[in-house]
Amino acid sequence: MPSYSRTVQLTGRSAQELYDKVSADIDRFLTKSSIGKYDLDRNPDAKEVSFKASMASATLRCKDGELVLDAKLSLLAAPFRGKLDEAIDRWLAKTFI
Repeated sequence: MPSYSRTVQLTGRSAQELYDKVSADIDRFLTKSSIGKYDLDRNPDAKEVSFKASMASATLRCKDGELVLDAKLSLLAAPFRGKLDEAIDRWLAKTFI
């Protein structure tokens, strides 16, 4: 599976603040995407949210001042990296900026 990674700097935001927002909004974000059924795992101690689906699997790590996304995309989903970036940018703009 092709890899996809992205780090977003959010200066002044704590890891807990980022985790709280991500864990609250991730279901809505994934529902709007076309990845189909997915399993979601929230890990508040590690400040991570992970999901697995047939089209992709990913882990989102919340750190002080940044979000780190590491994903594996299926061969069918890999061509849509640009769409994924656009969706993430829209969510970030609505949520944090």
